[in-house]
Amino acid sequence: MKSKFIALITDFGTNDSFVSSMKGVIYSRYPSASVIDITHQIQAQNIKMGAFYIMVTMQYMPKNTLFIAVIDPDVGTGRGILWAKTRDYQFICPDNGLISWISEKEEILESRFINNSDLFLPKISPTFHGRDIMAPAAAEIAKGLKETKIGPIFNEYRKFPFPHPVRSGNNITGEALSVDNYGNVITNITREYVNVKSIFTVGGKIIKGLKLTYASVNDKEPLCLIGSFGFLEFSIRNGNFAQIYNVKPGDKIEAIVSLDE
Repeated sequence: MKSKFIALITDFGTNDSFVSSMKGVIYSRYPSASVIDITHQIQAQNIKMGAFYIMVTMQYMPKNTLFIAVIDPDVGTGRGILWAKTRDYQFICPDNGLISWISEKEEILESRFINNSDLFLPKISPTFHGRDIMAPAAAEIAKGLKETKIGPIFNEYRKFPFPHPVRSGNNITGEALSVDNYGNVITNITREYVNVKSIFTVGGKIIKGLKLTYASVNDKEPLCLIGSFGFLEFSIRNGNFAQIYNVKPGDKIEAIVSLDE
């Protein structure tokens, strides 16, 4: 599947040269590519957060975009590197669960183990497979390399299920999936689980009701709303909810849903 667009998701941050090194390799092999930086601020080694941002951003990328996701705490070990495709997109990442939640949006149609060393850089660092293996392989694949030349079919890749909220009567239990740059806590709870009269609890803080926008409350006041990705968020107007209430990805979220919205 030929693609002009290559999208990057990493936990590298932007202070070092890791991202630019990967881009340099891509452009050296595919000068006419367009590289999209989705984010390089995934929490270090947080594979589930990486999986979340792949899932929620893929639908906004141009059709046929090839994603490279590098959140790779086991780099240099025996873990494999995957290529996978859905109807509209392609993905390259370590075999550590990063593509687990793609199927929430599109079915994975084919997956392969990337083992064709002709695609890699001549010298491979055991600590930077993103630059030396994934980036050059992505460039060649995006240019239209035949899928059979990527490597063998590999369907036993690592995956973990999406943590859908659990409903018990009018009680909903969910979890925090991510914290964005503003300190908003993004959960796994979607609109169909809650209503405007719900009562939410996280980090010892109780918040009543859903708001429409961040500006629906007074300055420094906490609130809950359904964010742009379609998930429940905990926020503070002009403040950092995660920092103030010490909430982090993986923390439990509780909701009591009113039966008479």
